[in-house]
Amino acid sequence: MDGLLLGLSIAFPVAYVVLAVATQNVLVSFFAFTTIGFIVSSVLGVCFLLGWDLGAKESICGVVVIGLSVDYTIHLGHMYDHARTLGHQRRDAKFEYAMTKMGETVLAGAVTTAGACAFLLACQVTFFTSMGQLILITIALSCAFALFFFMPLLRLAGPEHSQGNICAA
Repeated sequence: MDGLLLGLSIAFPVAYVVLAVATQNVLVSFFAFTTIGFIVSSVLGVCFLLGWDLGAKESICGVVVIGLSVDYTIHLGHMYDHARTLGHQRRDAKFEYAMTKMGETVLAGAVTTAGACAFLLACQVTFFTSMGQLILITIALSCAFALFFFMPLLRLAGPEHSQGNICAA
């Protein structure tokens, strides 16, 4: 438990810094950080519901979950911010641009990662099967939260014009 908490206390601040650098917007970074928190909480909740004890392998996997959770959210958040540099100022235009440019890519990334990970489920070593299950759960929840929570949140309350920008461009 101590290892997991230490890993989370290091990984979450690092994830926020990466989000802030990638999106160049405090508000988008906050929404993305919140989404990642929901993903990690949901994954750990599913692990609890599956009856997994919190051992060494689960502690290691718990920190890996954060890295996997950042992926889709950061890509969509970056595209949302990038839309501003192309002249899109309103959130509906930024949302449409991000979903058009990155939505299909995020979905394809989830499918290919899940497909590659499915081979771990056939392993005889329990660490690999557990890791495969954890990655599949994380990918499914990460994709769902990124597309059906994070993006609608940006569509409803995302920054417009230069609101929340870290540096003026």
